[in-house]
Amino acid sequence: MTLLTRSRFVAAMLVSASAFIFAAPVAAKEAIVLVQLDEYPGPEAYFSLYLVNPEGKYENTLWVSGPEKIWWPDSKRWFGYFSRTRENVDALTGASTPSGGRAVMRVDIDPKWVDAGYKLRVETSVENADNYQEDVELELTTAAQRIKVPGTGYVRYIRYKL
Repeated sequence: MTLLTRSRFVAAMLVSASAFIFAAPVAAKEAIVLVQLDEYPGPEAYFSLYLVNPEGKYENTLWVSGPEKIWWPDSKRWFGYFSRTRENVDALTGASTPSGGRAVMRVDIDPKWVDAGYKLRVETSVENADNYQEDVELELTTAAQRIKVPGTGYVRYIRYKL
């Protein structure tokens, strides 16, 4: 190998290595999630939308309805997770949702969660009424986009678009 060839080879290797080392991390993508509630008697529903990892364990909160923190303990399972992690959810809160109403949320989804066994879970509660810890749970996959998945409590259905 001549000196000129060797120096070109070394330069090419350095450029390749620096592109690998300084590559920007994959940013979260915004997803749109729609939760449609059933008609039910009583006040507005509070619900939490959170991510469950492939082992079935809580990963993080994506959105919480009802910014009045006094009612959050009614979502027993989610509040237990939140109490342990104390993650900042201030920017992830929105209004509670009335009977028959819908909530449309924009949430950040890391591409590594998609098609990797992660699930979206919704827990719902209504003041002086039942709490549904797994009102609905669905796989976070590209194939499941736009499919209406029915709930078992206050949620009529949920669907999302990545």
